[in-house]
Amino acid sequence: MKRGISLLLMLTLFWCATPALASDAAISTLWPFFDYRASESADYQSTHLFGPFIKYETKGFETEYALRPLFYRAVDDKGISRTEVLYPVFGHKREKDYSSFHLFHLLNYTFENSGNSDTDIDTTERDNHKRHYLFPFLFYGEEEQGTYMAFFPIGGTLYNWFSKDRISFTLFPLYSRTERKTQRIDNVLWPFFAKISGENESGYKFWPIYGSSRKEGVYRKKFFLWPIFFSESLKLDSDNPKEVRAAWPLYISKESPEKTSQTAFWPFFSYTKDNIKESQSWNMPWPLIRVTRGEKYHGVKILPFYSDETMDVKRERWYIWPIYKIEEMHSDLIERRRDRILFFLYQHLRENKMETGDSLHRVDLWPLFGYKQTNGVSHLHILALLETFFPGNEGIERSWAPLWRIYQQKWDQQGNNVISLLWNLYWFERQGNKVAWELFPLFQYRKESTQEIDVSFLKGLFNYRNGDGGKQLNLFYLPWGLRWGAPATSQM
Repeated sequence: MKRGISLLLMLTLFWCATPALASDAAISTLWPFFDYRASESADYQSTHLFGPFIKYETKGFETEYALRPLFYRAVDDKGISRTEVLYPVFGHKREKDYSSFHLFHLLNYTFENSGNSDTDIDTTERDNHKRHYLFPFLFYGEEEQGTYMAFFPIGGTLYNWFSKDRISFTLFPLYSRTERKTQRIDNVLWPFFAKISGENESGYKFWPIYGSSRKEGVYRKKFFLWPIFFSESLKLDSDNPKEVRAAWPLYISKESPEKTSQTAFWPFFSYTKDNIKESQSWNMPWPLIRVTRGEKYHGVKILPFYSDETMDVKRERWYIWPIYKIEEMHSDLIERRRDRILFFLYQHLRENKMETGDSLHRVDLWPLFGYKQTNGVSHLHILALLETFFPGNEGIERSWAPLWRIYQQKWDQQGNNVISLLWNLYWFERQGNKVAWELFPLFQYRKESTQEIDVSFLKGLFNYRNGDGGKQLNLFYLPWGLRWGAPATSQM
């Protein structure tokens, strides 16, 4: 039985085989069950089964497997690999010296690969920075301060989380302590009661009734019936001390050498003077009307009708928000413009990087099509269900996008062109003067030069070749046929 199946598969491959554009390449198709393509000179081989669902591909030293959208794996000859299960549910990555996995990017774990201690990387430094967590419940890691572990809300200790050097808690919110530099805050029934202590620092709070804290020469803070009344003196040890006074929401004042602002009936009416940016702005009321005056920062916003604001090298415009938006950036390093209609419905992006010469041109019309040109190579695909929301997301490109791209085309400025319709029901390839295409199962055509062509009808029911051996006609899938004429002369 197995030998019969193997023989049938071999005969089918022989029946479907078509030489590709390179002299050492071949293509075998039986749409939609399988599509095989290989090129010895390019060290490339790919097999697709059932359209886009199953993929096996080798490219040089790398091998890829895919059972879309459930599974994807890529591995090279050095053992470096990437595995994804129903992206983005689960991912595993193996590098030279470490491996990591994640579950919804909430549970993350990184560990050192065994047998890789003799490397050029400072393993001591790497080992001192490890994080494994199932956010927000379980945390484990190694930092310069030591090893930590926490199980929220029961108890534990964290190092270098949430902008704090150390966090410890027991039956949160019953008790917790945070430490940052020399400051320590002890919380009981957070956020209601707290004691602040540290080097030249003290304070307490009974939130939301009253609180007061200070660090001599650095800051002073007070609040009463928070957030209604509060005052703060910040950065007293810097060149830009800041004073904040508020009777919220009636009035808020912020004063510093760099910036001054007053707000009435927060957040509606405000005035800001920025001495660093040399600009002034008025909101009346925010966010509907804003006027900005300055050399590099200026503009007018009257939403939803019109907005045109310049912020140094950036310029942003709205017309009948949210219908049409233009974003621009002009600097010595980059030139960029993006036009958007109804946020993600339509996007048009052009970008040029001056230092590298790299260019990007991208057009998305959701969900109909996506187009991208990178450094002279263009790619058009129909449909585009998620790409416009996650541009450049490789996981979606690997596991999801091939499932709905019923038409794809790639071409470059040298005239090379590849087209695929309905996952190679119809395909077309052009490399220089060489052309090959197929409309399964009706017609196949290949041209190596003006003198060398291969034409096949119904996968070999009728086959005509004109090549190095002269002209040949084969009928009814027979391997022998009629030959005549002199060998073709290549006109490449």
